[in-house]
Amino acid sequence: MTSVQSLIKRLFPHKIITHRLSDLHNQLLQPNIDKNDIFLSIEKENKSRQFCCLSIEELLRLFKCCPTTERTLYESISINKPVRTYIDFEYLIDKNLKIQNHYIGPMCCLKVLYYFLNAPDDTINTVESYTENILKQFLVLEASTTEKISYHFINVNPSILFESISSLGIFIRAIIRFLLLAIVQHKCAMFNMDIPIEQFNNASNLINQLAPFIHTLRNHCRQCNTSIPYASIADIAYLLVQNRGNEWTLAIDTNVYSKNQQFRLFNCVKYGKNNPLVPSTTFPFHYQLEYSSHNLLKKSLITFMEDDHIPKVYLNGDKFDINLSSISNRITTFSYNLININLTNQHIIPLTFSKPSTNVSKSRTPQNLIHFNKINHLNSSVKDIQLFLNFVENIVTSEPSYQGYVHTCVRGIYNKDLLFFNIAGNYRYCPKKKGHHKRNTVAIMINTKNYTYCIRCKDIECNNAVLSWKKIN
Repeated sequence: MTSVQSLIKRLFPHKIITHRLSDLHNQLLQPNIDKNDIFLSIEKENKSRQFCCLSIEELLRLFKCCPTTERTLYESISINKPVRTYIDFEYLIDKNLKIQNHYIGPMCCLKVLYYFLNAPDDTINTVESYTENILKQFLVLEASTTEKISYHFINVNPSILFESISSLGIFIRAIIRFLLLAIVQHKCAMFNMDIPIEQFNNASNLINQLAPFIHTLRNHCRQCNTSIPYASIADIAYLLVQNRGNEWTLAIDTNVYSKNQQFRLFNCVKYGKNNPLVPSTTFPFHYQLEYSSHNLLKKSLITFMEDDHIPKVYLNGDKFDINLSSISNRITTFSYNLININLTNQHIIPLTFSKPSTNVSKSRTPQNLIHFNKINHLNSSVKDIQLFLNFVENIVTSEPSYQGYVHTCVRGIYNKDLLFFNIAGNYRYCPKKKGHHKRNTVAIMINTKNYTYCIRCKDIECNNAVLSWKKIN
């Protein structure tokens, strides 16, 4: 019996330590189990595990009494519990000697997560302020050694949760597909390749196709922008690393979203090792504030929610939707309508990802659900807007490197047949330039009578006296 097991039995003699994970999960059916109780996995000397369920108060007491070197504890993540977003990021240093700056990949991963989990904010206009916002939301735990880069990213101050670990897994895989396509489909002086479209639905195939170009991408595509603020194609290329077999793979471990996952706890160790998972000094969480170890432990737990009144994303068929049933005022919380969920939905591959249980209560009514194809600035009940919105959204999200969203829509004052969809984000295509500007915005105009559309560039140097109208197919 390990020291931590002995300590649990001494501190909490009524607690049962089981030898099977299924026995632990069966405790969920017991009436005395609180939804915030923590399922623990205890690593033993022979790498096997035993399991126990503790309340948050009991867990904090256990941490206080147990030395760090003996805390071989993991959080066992039930498939039926809502979860925070989390990422396991790691790679071997000796297999990736050409990576001289080991902070590029982790920082890029954080930027990607922040982009997809938050509504766009046009007031953030410097990389410093963007990074500060990220580190207010994500706790970065590190267990790197001289042999391996190892980080855990945990969304500890979330604006959204996921209703299950499996739906989070599909969300992460959809983001990965978006990132790979952003690399593959971008064109520049140093990279211009055509990949058969049948390869697009397989991440492994895309990575294999990109393998000969990864060093070129890292060294020469720093100015190749993406829709993710302050993240270039070169940055994304640092998410691709070589494994023990010298094969190219992702630094993001997608296996941590499968059934019966166990995620190492804050300030805990693997059995026989002395590299506890501690807060990163390179990516300091809320660095202007000080947190106690107990507060950091509570924040780092994937399934523990002190505030359960947070919108939850779930998979509805083959698309993500959001459940706002726990929100008291749905009007004031409509800002939770994250435009980038629409973007993620475009990269779900139903045949690739098994569909999880949605875990949606049967008592939930349509009034409790917000669908992400409804933009908060639009009156989608107006027939014309409802009819053309999807068409416009398909245009402004068609290029992975230049993703935009519909910000507002107004009807023409003099010509009531015209709809002006004003576009925000990074979609700034100019028909005159035949490319994207860096700072201008655009509007997509729809003639509802003639069933035609055009893109009107708002750059002051572009002459919009003559617009190029195209037929809507």
